[in-house]
Amino acid sequence: MWTLIGLLLGTVHVAFAAVYLYLTWFHGYWTKRGLVTAKPLTLLGSYPGLFGGGSSFIEDIGKIYNKYKGKQRAVGTFLTRKPQILVLDPQLAHEVLVTKFSDYRDTVTSSYVTHSKDDYDKYVARNPFFSAGDEWKKRRTDGGAGLTPNRLKQAYAIWEQTGEMLVNYMQRCIEERHSNIIETRDLCYRYTAQAMGDFIWGIDAGSLSGSPNETSSFQRFSMNWVSHAFLSMPRFNRTPIAPIVRKLFRMRFFTQESNDFYLKLTRDAAKLRQSGCGGERSDYLAHLMQLQEKGASLDDLVGHALTVLMDGFETSAAVLYHMLYTLGACPEQQEKLRSEILNALAADKHISYEQLNALPYLDQCINESMRMTSVIGFFIKICTRPTTIDLGNDKILKVEPGITVAIPSYQLHHDETYFPQPDEFRPERFDNGAASEFTKRGCLLAFGDGPRICLGMRVGLLNVKMALLRILSEFKVEQTKKLSLSSDSGLGMYLNGDVDLRYTRIKLSK
Repeated sequence: MWTLIGLLLGTVHVAFAAVYLYLTWFHGYWTKRGLVTAKPLTLLGSYPGLFGGGSSFIEDIGKIYNKYKGKQRAVGTFLTRKPQILVLDPQLAHEVLVTKFSDYRDTVTSSYVTHSKDDYDKYVARNPFFSAGDEWKKRRTDGGAGLTPNRLKQAYAIWEQTGEMLVNYMQRCIEERHSNIIETRDLCYRYTAQAMGDFIWGIDAGSLSGSPNETSSFQRFSMNWVSHAFLSMPRFNRTPIAPIVRKLFRMRFFTQESNDFYLKLTRDAAKLRQSGCGGERSDYLAHLMQLQEKGASLDDLVGHALTVLMDGFETSAAVLYHMLYTLGACPEQQEKLRSEILNALAADKHISYEQLNALPYLDQCINESMRMTSVIGFFIKICTRPTTIDLGNDKILKVEPGITVAIPSYQLHHDETYFPQPDEFRPERFDNGAASEFTKRGCLLAFGDGPRICLGMRVGLLNVKMALLRILSEFKVEQTKKLSLSSDSGLGMYLNGDVDLRYTRIKLSK
């Protein structure tokens, strides 16, 4: 009996020792290579927030960043048990993203879907954000060709119409509910659903034409689709501890239900366009038809469509409701922006594509809002070929292929060294084209930088600018309550709770 108990205890002891060795085996990796190491906080690495414990991944990054910034260009950390480099110097961030891009070509998200390929998560595997190497380059080239400034200019009427639908919906919402307080998160998703449904598939999404108490099927599917994808990110961020679990549990970003929905939508839209309906439109569907003529499969078309939807629906809406929330507490900046907009609008309230993109204070406000909220709070690149990092003080670090490099954009955006009083909304920071200079310095990374800069940046900005133009030319915006920020999505910082803003019709002098 006692022998059996002793054997069991010995087995348990050995098992625990094996697990301990497995989790901590690499914890001396950076010390041996001469890189200052942020001591792992737990057996699970430098970021306990990945596994709960009252913090988040971005908050854990912030603790390390604040401890070592100004002292080191980079420090060694561990994503679970996997060695990682945390960049602290914005110039090094620029080096990784731009000047040495070929050395850090891939992103950590591309490693998350290598088990998917063409079976159950085939559309996420076709998204450049989740692609690597030459596949990434081809998919980005093919998909991005439909998002050029000239293409968007040709499709500009879609946003003009959607902007009008937005303010009409807002007025109808106020009248039907007898209240000028509108939950603005839902409002922004309705707007971007309408714009993207029209631009990508040539459909009326129904999100702005129906009752405020109803949600169209397109908006509902798109909300569920993007929610599942973003909430899956923290789960995938934990998997470096045992990558095999991705395959064992068939982990996926997109559900089969959403795959079926968008496959049918794309197939039906393509057939309708091929029949001649809407053949004169210069939208993204027209671009998809051109790709099909060059040999792209239907699955390829769905993948491209969902790539644009990811940026144009979810991210654009997040930027928009965060900015409206911020402007609701900044009446002086709001009035200055409104004056610029009203001065630019013609008597018939028309503004051209070029004029909209040439409003300087609008650009400043958007850049400042994106700096403050950072809907993408970090970037993680993968070293793709042997390279080096100059650590300063005559120290050169050799970086091996497969090592990940984290760039803490949220912390850079809130570092008072680069942005004094970082928690204040001060659009004048970006006066006289300063945004491009901040980006070159590695301090402003709202869209990332370099060849893998956000593919949907232009369409996203067009979404946001048109909505702000129409809303602020018709309504005064005010906050009704203060909200906190969190990073539950696993990617960036988002407002918690309902974004209830008060919209009051403005009276313009004749």
